[in-house]
Amino acid sequence: MIDGLTYYQILGLPEDALLKEVQGAWRKFVKENHEDVVPQAERQAAKERMFRINEAYAVLGHEEKRADYDNGYMLNGGSKNELVRSRVRRAKDIILRDRSLITREEMKLIESIIDYLDKNIQETCFVWMTDILCERPEMARHVVTSAFDEQLLGANSHLLNTLLEKAPYVMTWEKIYLYGEEILGVVGKENKERNYNQLARILCHRLDLAKHFVYPAFQEQASGCESCLLPTLLKVAPKEITQDHFNDYIDTVHSMRWIVYGQLRNYNEQAVDWILKARPDLIRKPEEKPAPKELPLPLRS
Repeated sequence: MIDGLTYYQILGLPEDALLKEVQGAWRKFVKENHEDVVPQAERQAAKERMFRINEAYAVLGHEEKRADYDNGYMLNGGSKNELVRSRVRRAKDIILRDRSLITREEMKLIESIIDYLDKNIQETCFVWMTDILCERPEMARHVVTSAFDEQLLGANSHLLNTLLEKAPYVMTWEKIYLYGEEILGVVGKENKERNYNQLARILCHRLDLAKHFVYPAFQEQASGCESCLLPTLLKVAPKEITQDHFNDYIDTVHSMRWIVYGQLRNYNEQAVDWILKARPDLIRKPEEKPAPKELPLPLRS
């Protein structure tokens, strides 16, 4: 405990929170306490908060450490598997109920355990959420994360399509940002490209959030994906790319050594050309060559 608070209380989580919820809470706190968004006068307090948050996350984000912590403080019995099984049983009961009676909390519970279900049940849940969205449009904001999960998991359902058709305005920049971060962990180039293409579709529906698609577009290129997020951004909102954005991307490109990452570097150099064609006002900074290393004395000629 820290100052009488459990790690769960520090992260604002219930004691039966699953790993996905722990990660989400930590990311939220990191974003809120980042030095770029905290006023100068509050930065010291933000650093102290982050110390506590990181300590809590280091334990709750690690399965074995969390089980030891729960056992030590008599929380949950240290049994993660039983927590998951209990939630899965409850989720299966929820999707059999009258959809007009489903609450926000029940939608959130199903969202929290979707990764623990087999593919068929996942798709059943996404279809069920699609039906709820069609019947109860006011629930749209509660299916956004699940719509992104549908794409990350490669489910054969239409929740994201329906959401884009009926209520694209409920997608916040925070959830779009987290979706972009999740794409980085997707296995397989084809799956990554499919998800970046979905981001491009979302961009076309939410041009007011275009500036939040810049870094995902650069991540798309840096990972070697031949999808259409960056071309779409350059077509519909090129002015959202700032000089700072461009400098960061150029640093990434320069870090790709030709001798090791020749094909990837060549692909990203092509992307740089696209950007400069759409935004000729941007300036590419020169590549800094590393200083030659001196040989040890015995090896000098």
